[in-house]
This record gives sequence, structure tokens and C-alpha cells, in this order.
Amino acid sequence: MNNENLSRDEAAHRSELLSVDTYDVHVDLTNAADTSFASYPTATTVRFTARAAEETFIDYIHQSIDSIKLNGGHINTAEAIDGSRIRFTPVEGENILTIHGRSYFSRSGEGLHRYTDPTDDKTYLYTQYEPADCRRVFPNFEQPDLKAVFNFRITAPAHWVVSSNAELDRTLEDPADSSISKRVFKPTARISTYITTILAGEYFVASDTYVPTSTVNSGKIPLVAYCRASLAEYFDAENIFTVTKQGLDFFQDLFDYAYPFKKYEQAFVPEYNLGAMENPGMVTFTESYIYISGATQADLESRANVICHEMSHMWFGDLVTMKWWDDLWLKESFADFMGTLGSIQANGFEDAWTTFANRRKSWAYYQDQLPTTHPIVADIPHLEAAKQNFDGITYAKGASALKQLVAYVGFETFIDAARAYFKKHEYGNTTLDDFLSVLDEKSDRDVKTWAQAWLQTSGLSSLSTERIFAEDGTLQELRIHQELPAGVPTGLGRPHQLMLETFIASDDEEPQLTSTGKFSLEIPAGDSHSVAIDLDAEAREQVAAADLLLLNSGDQTYAKVYLSDEDGLQTALKSVSTIDDALARGLLWGSLWNQVRDGKLAATTFIRAVEFNLIREPSATLLAALTSQAQSAISLYTAPTEQASLWDSLYSALSDALESAESSSDAQLILMRSTLAVAAHSPLGIEFAREVSRGAIEDLKDADIEGLQGLKYTQTLGWSALIALAAHSEVDDLTLETARADQSSATSERGFAYASAAFPNAQAKQAAFTAVTTDQELSNEILTATANGFKLGEEKLHVEFYPQYFEQLLDTWNDRSIGMATRVVTGLYPAAVLRENKAIEEHPAVAMGEKWLEENPDAPSALRREIIENVADARRALTAQQASSR
Repeated sequence: MNNENLSRDEAAHRSELLSVDTYDVHVDLTNAADTSFASYPTATTVRFTARAAEETFIDYIHQSIDSIKLNGGHINTAEAIDGSRIRFTPVEGENILTIHGRSYFSRSGEGLHRYTDPTDDKTYLYTQYEPADCRRVFPNFEQPDLKAVFNFRITAPAHWVVSSNAELDRTLEDPADSSISKRVFKPTARISTYITTILAGEYFVASDTYVPTSTVNSGKIPLVAYCRASLAEYFDAENIFTVTKQGLDFFQDLFDYAYPFKKYEQAFVPEYNLGAMENPGMVTFTESYIYISGATQADLESRANVICHEMSHMWFGDLVTMKWWDDLWLKESFADFMGTLGSIQANGFEDAWTTFANRRKSWAYYQDQLPTTHPIVADIPHLEAAKQNFDGITYAKGASALKQLVAYVGFETFIDAARAYFKKHEYGNTTLDDFLSVLDEKSDRDVKTWAQAWLQTSGLSSLSTERIFAEDGTLQELRIHQELPAGVPTGLGRPHQLMLETFIASDDEEPQLTSTGKFSLEIPAGDSHSVAIDLDAEAREQVAAADLLLLNSGDQTYAKVYLSDEDGLQTALKSVSTIDDALARGLLWGSLWNQVRDGKLAATTFIRAVEFNLIREPSATLLAALTSQAQSAISLYTAPTEQASLWDSLYSALSDALESAESSSDAQLILMRSTLAVAAHSPLGIEFAREVSRGAIEDLKDADIEGLQGLKYTQTLGWSALIALAAHSEVDDLTLETARADQSSATSERGFAYASAAFPNAQAKQAAFTAVTTDQELSNEILTATANGFKLGEEKLHVEFYPQYFEQLLDTWNDRSIGMATRVVTGLYPAAVLRENKAIEEHPAVAMGEKWLEENPDAPSALRREIIENVADARRALTAQQASSR
């Protein structure tokens, strides 16, 4: 019986019945390095109080269960085990439950993930639980509001590094085998199951100590950073520690609350499903934040942002935790906001809000326009829904709404409310009402109406300006138009605090845009589809003379801003990168991109603007975003008949810009990465890719790439080049095999999987499709790399797999974890490629998806959501392609 999908009602009932005191958990990893062992022993004792002698259950996704004891008496395992649940009836009052079993090692990144490094055969393990995969490691009451104190004991090879949330108390050697030892950790603070953690393996260890300079502080805190031994030479732990120290100083004073845990460790781990996870005492990160081929300023900013994001979770999420996953936003929206704030104010990355505007909000805008969009405070009836709501709404839209809230109530009021919230609810669980009640006490604004409009409705507003001139040419009126999303009643509206900035263009052949000032506007709640703005004489003159109007300057609110020709659209396309302020440039580029996705601006026009500005854009963050969006514009939003010439044109523009980029600059590395990505689609890049591929084939360490001083041959760039060559059949299997074997690493394993699937022939596509759909030994990252390679190439290579894809959907979902199933479902979904004289409804990406949904109304809601979203993406892409072909 598959009963892993715990419901909100079941969790609420269990929390009414139980309160949990402690877990004593022993995990035996003695044989973890031997991959012939699929599982490992666990022993768990839970002390809890029951309010009634009523049947309940504890969660455990297991290989086997050896024994169950309740209050000293044995329970019949055959009767108690019910799928992923162990049912029992406690006595009223205090209870002790002990369970011995075996748990599976994971290759999916869920539970206890095991990785063997192909470079040196060393073994690495780490856990990832959110939202409910702790039960894959040891039995527990898997819901966030049943907090407890955890006592971990880990048996492992004596030479291994072993860590957990709390400090190590003592190490006990095995008297019968000196190569094995047991690490006993001190009790944790009272925390939720999903943020407990275990790390074990042959990790490289860097250490430091945090000595606070903040007024409010924790005292000295030990700092540790971990990575695989084979990555130690690339591991810039000193930078990581600097960001950590500056972040701790900043947040302790900002929140007026000392860091609430006893140590601060950070592990950068392989094949990680997320960016990072806020386990108190030991945060885990994807090792993608170790920059093997060099780091741009944008890369370092990104990592600092994530470090600060996870650090803010120590208060928003770990100290105070949501009661159930409906209020996931209570931690993720806050952390997204605070991560950016900490990047700027603690670590000096001044363009972090620009990155937020162009990357995080772009994610939110995308998610909010899908038919599956939801309010920031979502309805989460069960765990599968929770798993899927770690999305652009919960993170980036929520953070955008908080930025708007700060503009609405004031930063000091917002922070005062946060401080009161931590003190009132420390080590407890909360809901939206708990936060709003504290905010309401601190603010004289109507926060309840604000929350109803922003947190409890779905969809994305569109804003635009209109200048109305009199016959004599004087400005008569400025109006702001708002198109509300379907889910927002007109009477409620969507209030906005925002700014308007005006620009004038010089008369040069390449006009320069100069800001002439900005002023604040307010769009009130209620019926605000068209609002007249009261302007004084100076502002009226400023608006009238402007060649370009930038609505939402400073990015205070969350809305799509449309630019018309009257607002300065053509001026922006020509001169956006001449504006001094990076955030203003980013907002204009973001507006242009949204108009491409909505079919209001031709994708070719956007691509040409990107090509023109490649050598003019000074921000590394924006340059990386623009090169990525230009590629998406070609592959998704232009007709197939136009794509070949556009890929060639973009390759030429990138190649020229790369050639002129400053040696060892951020722009040089960004342009190199983009040039190789585009080379997979343009034959113009074959010779260049062949040269760069030497980094994966030959030992050229520390040598500059031919013709590109300051840019080294690396394995990472080399495999990107080999993938491009494979996509053109310009490399053979033997070369790939040799490169993989000669420089064995995680990079080469992923690159090999990607390149092998990228060959444009039926045999390679069949092998890739079969591997992704049937080989459950593939790790999460290798599966995704294979699927990405499969998707390269013309549609005719993929058509034969479409029926089989839809036939296997239910089996895929039932046979795999939700994380791995999602990778298969999204990774192999049919591409949306416009067909001549065919209606959008007839394309397989739409027609077959719609048919499957119609025929499977009772399929798991999480699977249906994946298909609904893919159909919606296909419709949008095909609509844009159709418009571009006219």
C-alpha cells in the first residue's frame, strides 16, 4: 500500500494527539563504502506523550523492519507495518517507542544519498529531507509541528568525517575493530524532523572561528566547511568563511536575536537536488558553488546570496517554523528577501537586487502565469503538493511581495515586527495569522487588507503608463493602468507602492539615456484599473519631456510593466545598456523579456537587441541573463524556419564579443560559456568547440585557450565543447569514452551522459530514452544530463517516443520517488515545435498532453500538475512561434 502522501488533516489530527520529547537515533554506516550493500541498519527510540489511548502511526519508508517495541512490549510487525507507516496504539501519557530496521541508501538525492567519486573512489554521504524524506532514514513523526530534541549516534569507518546538527560529544572506538568508531553527538535544540541532518564520508575539512563584532551576538562559534577531497584545490573556503562571518554579524544585529545554535558548518555535496538546505548547525549546498572553471563576480554574488538565504533560515524557519506546508512562504519568502539584503548590506554585492529582478522575479513571473499558479499562502492538502510548492511563487513572488510590504509599512516597522515574532514564537510553529498579528501591532497601515490582496490571491498584474497631451503639446495627465489577474476581485484590487523614473536620450548616432529623476507613486487597493497621478509642475515637465518612462524604478512592486512605443520602447531597445544604473537596465531588460514571452514583442527584435548590447552591457549578472534569454528566445519563441539563421547570428555575435572581451574578465568567462552552449546549435561553432574540447581530452592545465589569453582549458569547458560536437556528430564514441576514462570525475560522468545522448541519430536517442525511463540505477544528475542530451536535435528524432512517453507516465510516477519521477516527466516532455499549416491544438505537445489529462482524471494531482504546466508551456511557445512566422 502506497501511503507516503501524508495529508494535512492526518497531520493535524496527529499533532492534536501527540507531543514529542526526544529521538535517540543510531545509524550504522559501517558498510556504506561497499555499494553491494543497498541498505544500512538503524535503531530509533522516540519518547512522546499521547493525550489519549488512540491508534496512530509513525512514518518510515524502509527496506525492512526487524522489531517494534512500545513501552517495553513487542508489537507484531506483520500487523503493525502498513506501507510507509507503522501503526500502534499508545497509552495515555508518556510512551517509549523503539524500532529497529534497515533503510535504503539513496541515488535520488532524497534521504541518505550515497556517492562514489569516480576520481578517487572515495565515498560521500549526506542527507536531504525537505519536505518529508527524513522518514527514508529513520522512523519519525514526519510533520513540521511535531518538534523534538534529537540525539544522533553514527557508526562509520574511523577515518571518515562524520557530522550532524549538534556538536560532537565523544567518539567511541569499536573494541572489536579499530577501523570502526561511533560518533555520539550532543542533543540538538528543539527542531523539526526535516531539518535534521547527517554527513559522513572522506570529506576535505576547512575550519575557522567566528568572533562576533555585532552588538547582539552568540559568542564565538566554530565554523567548518566541507567538500569532496578531489575538489579541495578549487575550494575557496576563505571566501565562504568571510561571507559567513559578515552574514552572522549582520543578521544578529538586524534581528536583535543571537544566532540560536552552537556551531555553523557548511557542506558542499555532490548530486544535490537543491541549491542549499538550512539544516541548523550544518547547512548543505550543491557543490556547483565550487567553481572549478573559475568564478565571475556574478558567481560569487550568487553563492553569497545563497549563504545568506540559508543563514536567515536559522531564524525564519529553524527557530520559528511553519505549522504546516501551507505557510512554507513564512520561511522561504523571507529567506529569499533576506538573502539578497544580506548580499548587499553584509557582503557588498551592490547589484544583488538587479540579480533578484532579472533572475528570481523572472522565475516568479513564469510560474505565476501558469494555470497551476497559486497564492503565496497556498492550499497544501498533502505532501505531494508541498513538494511541488517549492516554486517561483513561494520563493520569488513571496520575496517580491515582502519587498512591496517594506515599501508599504517601512523597513524599520517590518524589522521590528520580525524581532517581536522571533521572541514570541521561538522554537515554536506559526501560521500567517501569527505573523500578521505581530505586524499589525507594529504598523499603522492596513496590513490585513494588504495580505489579502498580496498573499491570498494569485496571478500577476500588468502595469503601463499613458501620457495624455493637450492640443498645444503640454502634458494634461499621466495615468497608470493596471490589468488585474483573474483571481483578484476588482473591489479588492492590488495596491502598489512604486516609483516612476524618467530618461532623456542624447542626439548621438547611438543615443545615451540619462535619468532626469524619479518620484513615488501609490496605486491604492480597490478599483484601481486606471489611476490618475497627481503631478506638481516640476514633475509634469519632467514626465512630458521624457524619451523613456520606467515604471517601477527601484523594483519595489511585483508586476509586469509593459513598454509601448509611446513610453519609449524603441529607445529602450537601442540604448538600454547606456543607462548608468544596473537595476534600471535590468528592469528594462526584464520588461522586454516579458513582452517576448507574451507575444507582444517579436523574439527576433529582442535577440537583435541582445546581440547589439553584448559588448556594451557592463553588468556580469545582466550579461549572463541576457545570453541565456536570447537562447531561450530562439529555441522556444521563434519559428523553426527562422532558428538556424538566428543561431548562426547569435553565435557570431557572441564569438565577436568573446574575442574583444578583456582578458580574465567576468565577461570573458560568461561569453565563453554562452558561446559553447550556442555552438551546439550552430555549425559555425564546430571548429571552436573542437579547440576548447582539448580541455577534456588532453592534460592542458594552466594553459590559455588558443587565441583567448586569460581563459584556461578546463575539464568543465571541455565537456561543454564535446557536447556541442556530439550534437553535430563531430566527435566519436571512442573519443568520449577516452576523455571520460582519462580524466575521471563527476564532471566527466555528467558530460559523458549528456554528450552520448546528444548525437543526432536514432540509436543514441533510443538509448537515452530507454535509460531515463527504465534504468533506476541512474543517479539524479546523470538522469537529468541524459534527458538534456536526448532533447537536443530536430523534432523528427523524437516523434516516435511521444506515445511511449505518455503510456509510461503513471508507471513512472508510481515506481519512483516524486523527485526522480519529476525529472523524468519534465525531462522527456515533447518539445513544442511549430508545424507548417498545423493548428496549435494538433501539436503532440498540446494534443497528446490534453488527451492524457482527459483520460486520467484520477491520476495523482502532482503528476497532473506537471502535465498541465508542460501543456501550458507548449501553448505559449507555439503561439509565439506562430506570431514570429507571420
